[in-house]
Amino acid sequence: MTSAPPGVEAALSAPGTETPVGAGTRRAVLRPRERVLEIREGDRLVDSAPAGAGPTRVVRGERGLAYVVDTAGDGLLVFDTTGELRILRRYPLPGAPYGAATDLRNGRLWVTLTARNQLVELATSARPRRLNRYPTVRQPDAVAVDSRGRVYVAGDELQVLDLRLSR
Repeated sequence: MTSAPPGVEAALSAPGTETPVGAGTRRAVLRPRERVLEIREGDRLVDSAPAGAGPTRVVRGERGLAYVVDTAGDGLLVFDTTGELRILRRYPLPGAPYGAATDLRNGRLWVTLTARNQLVELATSARPRRLNRYPTVRQPDAVAVDSRGRVYVAGDELQVLDLRLSR
């Protein structure tokens, strides 16, 4: 079985319920049980908004965006965190989306679909669009990207996708 580099290994095991957004100590915090996304600065709650039917992960986007994976709602929610927290878009992702990672240098968002054993590659923006789908290991519940652009998918085993050559 392939092993991931230490930084990637940590990203694959992280719960994915908090991510920095903007400058300073501003961060998006997902509260899955409450189905709410919060914006916090330090310990102070700045704003909050509903985050779908069953949110599981939040990852950082560019220019103050936050992407929330709504597993129960089979979708991806795009939030603007720069001013008042607001949802910009709901992008349908049928197949129980679960794990998520962004590669902001290459403008990519990766989301696993656990019910379909697939990985979806999306272009990052306020209006994400699907670029590709890839077959994965069984039950892909985590994804991470390293500094070279390799994509790691964890499920029953670890899968490494070196997609740099296909771009």
